[in-house]
Amino acid sequence: MKFILSTILCIICIILPLEGAFLQYAPSAKIAALSGISQLDGSASCLFLNPANIRQQFSATSSYTIPFSFEEISYKNIALSYRFGKTTIGIGYQDFGNDIYKEQSFITAANIKILSHYWLGVGLRYLNDKTKSFEAQNSYQADVGFRGEYRNLTFSTSYLNLNFGELENDPLPQENRTFISYTIAENLQAGFGFVKEFAYPFSFRVGISYYPLKYAGFFSGFHTEPNQFTAGCEFSFSNIKIQYAIETHEYLKSTHYISIQYGK
Repeated sequence: MKFILSTILCIICIILPLEGAFLQYAPSAKIAALSGISQLDGSASCLFLNPANIRQQFSATSSYTIPFSFEEISYKNIALSYRFGKTTIGIGYQDFGNDIYKEQSFITAANIKILSHYWLGVGLRYLNDKTKSFEAQNSYQADVGFRGEYRNLTFSTSYLNLNFGELENDPLPQENRTFISYTIAENLQAGFGFVKEFAYPFSFRVGISYYPLKYAGFFSGFHTEPNQFTAGCEFSFSNIKIQYAIETHEYLKSTHYISIQYGK
């Protein structure tokens, strides 16, 4: 029985990363609850999806995820960002897998305010792929993002893996993420758009962020390919935020996220 479980675990660990583990799992609970719409977040976690969306003066984030409630696998990440003048710089680390299979990536990113309401972001990643008893593989990935604001509207788009990075001739996922959000009220925002992984169908997404109280926020969302509902909450203590999110799946168990953020 132990051998069978180990075999199943190994297969899952290998298949998920090939489908783009780092691009499929949100880098924070809030972003997960908003169905991946990072422009409604603005923390350092955005550097993994669109570096142009980092807005805070200083941000430190840490997140822990249990994909599909499968406790033998975990996804962890940490990110830091700091803005000085018109430029924001950030660094991040991601870890996915377990003792049998592990993916790790290190990213450095920056965005710059190019006009009064426009930001351009770039990111560079180093990815390391390790399977037990096999030689490790590594690759590089370049990302670019853009954000524009006009009154209550915000538009953002990003392209991940512009350099067509590969791991031993296995192409890494290439992805375009394009969203529009609208500030309905000071404490209420909504966004929609799509994620397009090249060679796969569009994943259409919608997310809503609502803060009924200064220290409490609630989020929800939905996306297709596959059809998944997302929801989450946030509680703030001074500049520290604790977030939780859950993401359903058509056929598998739910995925749980928990994050701690510091930002100002």
